[in-house]
Amino acid sequence: MLTTRQLYDQELARCREQFEKIDLSKERGYLMKFTTFSANVENIMPLIPREDHKSLFRELLLQQIYTTFDQQCLTAAELIKVRGDHYLLKKESSPKIYCTYHLGSYRLLTSVLFRNGVDCVLLVGNNMNRTQGGDMTEHIEALRRKHSLTNVFRVVEAGSPAAGLTIMRELKAGKSLIVYVDGSPETGPEAGEESQFLSVRFGSRQLLTRKGVGYLSHATNVPIVPVVNYRENDMTNVLHCLKPIRPITKSDREMYCQEVMQQLYDGFWSYLKRYPGQWEGWNYIHLFLQPEVRKNPFFGYPSERLTFNEKRYTLCDFEQAPILFDRQLYQTFEITEDLKDLLLNIHTVDSVEEVVGEEIFTELVSMEIIH
Repeated sequence: MLTTRQLYDQELARCREQFEKIDLSKERGYLMKFTTFSANVENIMPLIPREDHKSLFRELLLQQIYTTFDQQCLTAAELIKVRGDHYLLKKESSPKIYCTYHLGSYRLLTSVLFRNGVDCVLLVGNNMNRTQGGDMTEHIEALRRKHSLTNVFRVVEAGSPAAGLTIMRELKAGKSLIVYVDGSPETGPEAGEESQFLSVRFGSRQLLTRKGVGYLSHATNVPIVPVVNYRENDMTNVLHCLKPIRPITKSDREMYCQEVMQQLYDGFWSYLKRYPGQWEGWNYIHLFLQPEVRKNPFFGYPSERLTFNEKRYTLCDFEQAPILFDRQLYQTFEITEDLKDLLLNIHTVDSVEEVVGEEIFTELVSMEIIH
């Protein structure tokens, strides 16, 4: 008779087998999604060679399938290994703010906390709540029935006008908060929200991240517990609890928010370097990148033979027309077939300006499409 772990591994193997039958290149939107993913990896973790990006993207897509399966599997949370300050995941009288990331099977933290009897409030984006909130609630209710649990579980939408006050009230009532500090596609900076964000180092770039977590911790005197989820090579899910961050009541709140958010991203970075193919955030982190100030803008024309700037731009073929994707600014430009052919064969052209005309040539150079 197979053990619970053997049955679990068997199901994961089936997931992988089905995934390997898919021709990703024929999937709708694949090229644009991969190109954005690749640009994000290159901007934040440039030491990963571009030729490794496709295999990394496949790993991420498979990981997302595993994550969905784990949410449907009630025994997945029972098989998880807990490392670090694991006692912090147990039920206690004092609340905590659990800060986690979209790494590994990231939804298992909620399952583990609820299974341990912790009263939980899960903060999610509005769109995620509409698309996945029902599945999460169903999973929690199944755990409640299976283990006769009586503790509280509640979902709060981050976009709700009363979200901050609701969470503060729940923390003061003794409930713990679960929040994904690496954001989501719908929680990126918008015009007029500058005061809600601060800048932190993340790899080779600066990120804009919401400071609400630090504010809530400082205002309610509730400690922050960073938790990282990842999957080891033998497919074992691990929850690693890092050292809690405790607020100093009389400290400067803005300074505390800055230090906390930097500490949360620094703690995450060491795990991301080990498991880059397990982070869902590669798909949307460009929404949080702080624009770089160009140190040496180019004025004038280059003197040597021109080349297509493949480091900054990627050519993508779509049904309607070719697209030029700016990997630095995350902008797309529809171009003609003639311009695409020119860029691909620019090394054979003696005078690009004569082919395209002075106006277009100047634009190509100023945008660094050719250099």
